[in-house]
Amino acid sequence: MINKIVEGATPTIDEFVRGLGDLIPLLKEYKSTPQDSEWHAEGDVHIHTGMVLDETYKILATEATHLSKERRLSLILGALLHDIAKPLTTKEQEIQGIVRTVAPRHASKGRSYLAPKLMGLGLPYCVVETTLGLVGYHHDPKQLVTKDKTLGEYKRIARLADPELVYWLELADIRGRECSDLQQQLEYVEMYGLFAQEYQAWERFGAEYQAWREYFNRELADWDKDTRDLIFTNAISRWEAGKIFSPEEEIARSYSYRDSFPKVVLTFGVSGAGKSTWIATNLPDYTVISLDDLREKIAHSRSDQSQNSKIVHIAKEQLKTLLRSNSKIVWDATSLRRDFRQQVISISRRYGALVTLVVFHCPETVYFERNRQRSHSIPENILIRQLQQMEFPELDEGDRVIVVDETGNTLASYGSCS
Repeated sequence: MINKIVEGATPTIDEFVRGLGDLIPLLKEYKSTPQDSEWHAEGDVHIHTGMVLDETYKILATEATHLSKERRLSLILGALLHDIAKPLTTKEQEIQGIVRTVAPRHASKGRSYLAPKLMGLGLPYCVVETTLGLVGYHHDPKQLVTKDKTLGEYKRIARLADPELVYWLELADIRGRECSDLQQQLEYVEMYGLFAQEYQAWERFGAEYQAWREYFNRELADWDKDTRDLIFTNAISRWEAGKIFSPEEEIARSYSYRDSFPKVVLTFGVSGAGKSTWIATNLPDYTVISLDDLREKIAHSRSDQSQNSKIVHIAKEQLKTLLRSNSKIVWDATSLRRDFRQQVISISRRYGALVTLVVFHCPETVYFERNRQRSHSIPENILIRQLQQMEFPELDEGDRVIVVDETGNTLASYGSCS
């Protein structure tokens, strides 16, 4: 099916469910997932998704004929999957005295649900990543406009997703529904497109960021890559927050931290993703803080979760001690929940560390095969729970994000100055 789409095919929603339903089971639940009668008078998620696909095909045949095959495929998959988590999140909720049907956080949950499943479809990684960005951020265009967000927020979305494709998807999403305020919703999306282009946030990562990279590489040519990357990511973060207005300002700021700073690598991946092997191969001179090793030492079992609070406390104290001495550190854990990752990242940043998040992105089948081969395997029901609870990282959680596959090869890298 995927190859046919690349060559120009336009499958219906029913054809998609038949072709991909076994690999992405929530597709089969679209028909049984209701939507709010005022916001989606057309009916259930299956009907809406079919309408969005039809509108996407119209856009591709008229307004977006310039898209490459890879971006075209990503947009079609984004249309198919943008509401994939509604079967998991849909519920009734009272809003201003009226009981409505809502699906809170379905975009972010859908992105996490799809992360390992798309890896099993044999897609180029650029298509996987772009599709995940479309699913995760397809509501952002309207929110940027209605909440009167700043230029920096538009730039941030251009780092996390393909902003032009997000625009086309949200346009198809609005056109592919029946609601009383349809024209107003379309105007919000159109305004996003105008602002994004005005703010130079219409292309992925933005042309302006490339100019900043070139500036830092030129001005900091005598410094190592880690130093350039830290100054670059600090500059982008402060610029998007409205704290600085030019790269020269961060150069001046960097005199206070560029000579010596700690480096922290945080791993993300379910059990069996290959984290420990990658660390041993790529970071032999880093001090490893392993939660599994601490469990084995304190609870005498890697699978014993009963003393997690104590173990995490000990690990954090080890982290702080190493940070104070500007060490190179690996936090070796699954880090599946964003709030857990943020605790470690926040501590590290308080000490001025360069934080690199290494994301182990593999097909679902690999996790189960690897787990069965491990000397410290976990029960499969726990592995299934890890996949269900996993919150796939956003690309701005760390100063740098490196994505690797099951063999340890780098699939993508973000936040680097060079």
